[in-house]
Amino acid sequence: MDKKISRDILIVIILILIVGGFYYWKTKINKPAEAPKSPTEQTVADIQKTAADVSANIGKNVSPNVTTPTVNPIKADINPYNTANPYSKLKTNPFQ
Repeated sequence: MDKKISRDILIVIILILIVGGFYYWKTKINKPAEAPKSPTEQTVADIQKTAADVSANIGKNVSPNVTTPTVNPIKADINPYNTANPYSKLKTNPFQ
């Protein structure tokens, strides 16, 4: 029983080392070298990066009063039926 457990542990350790070595080989060693960019490609990349930075910064330095104006301030009397109800002055029982 002891030999079977130690054999299983040894197999698991060997598998972990193989998987780890394969991962290291794929990520570090087998990485293709990037070709140097031509001046035109470098310029295009710089312009795209600058455009992305400008797009991200639009509106950060704008005054909040300009971007969020007060269009409809709250009035003290907001019930429209106080002035528009024709039955507000009507007596309920005219025979009293």
